[in-house]
Amino acid sequence: MSWQSSYARSFEKDLLALPDDIRERALFLIGQILQNPFLGKKLKGRPNRYSVRIGRDYRMVYSVYKAQRLIDFEFVGDRKDAYRWFRHE
Repeated sequence: MSWQSSYARSFEKDLLALPDDIRERALFLIGQILQNPFLGKKLKGRPNRYSVRIGRDYRMVYSVYKAQRLIDFEFVGDRKDAYRWFRHE
C-alpha cells in the first residue's frame, strides 16, 4: 500500500528557496519518507509529528496519519527557523 502526501503552501515555497544541493537532498528524503514514513525522529509532545535532518543545518518536519495513510509535509528550512516555527504554530 502506498502513502498519500500533502504539502503546506509554505512548504513548497520554502523548498524552492533552498540551496540547490539541499533541495536535491530534501527531494530524495521526501521519496524515502513516502516509502517509510517513520524514518524521521519522533518529536516529543507532538503527536504524529516527525523531523528529519537535511545535512547539518536544515530540517524537514512532517506529520503521519496512519488511519488515512497520509503524510503531511509542514516545514522545510534552516534548523533555527524550525525552532521559531514550532513556537508560532
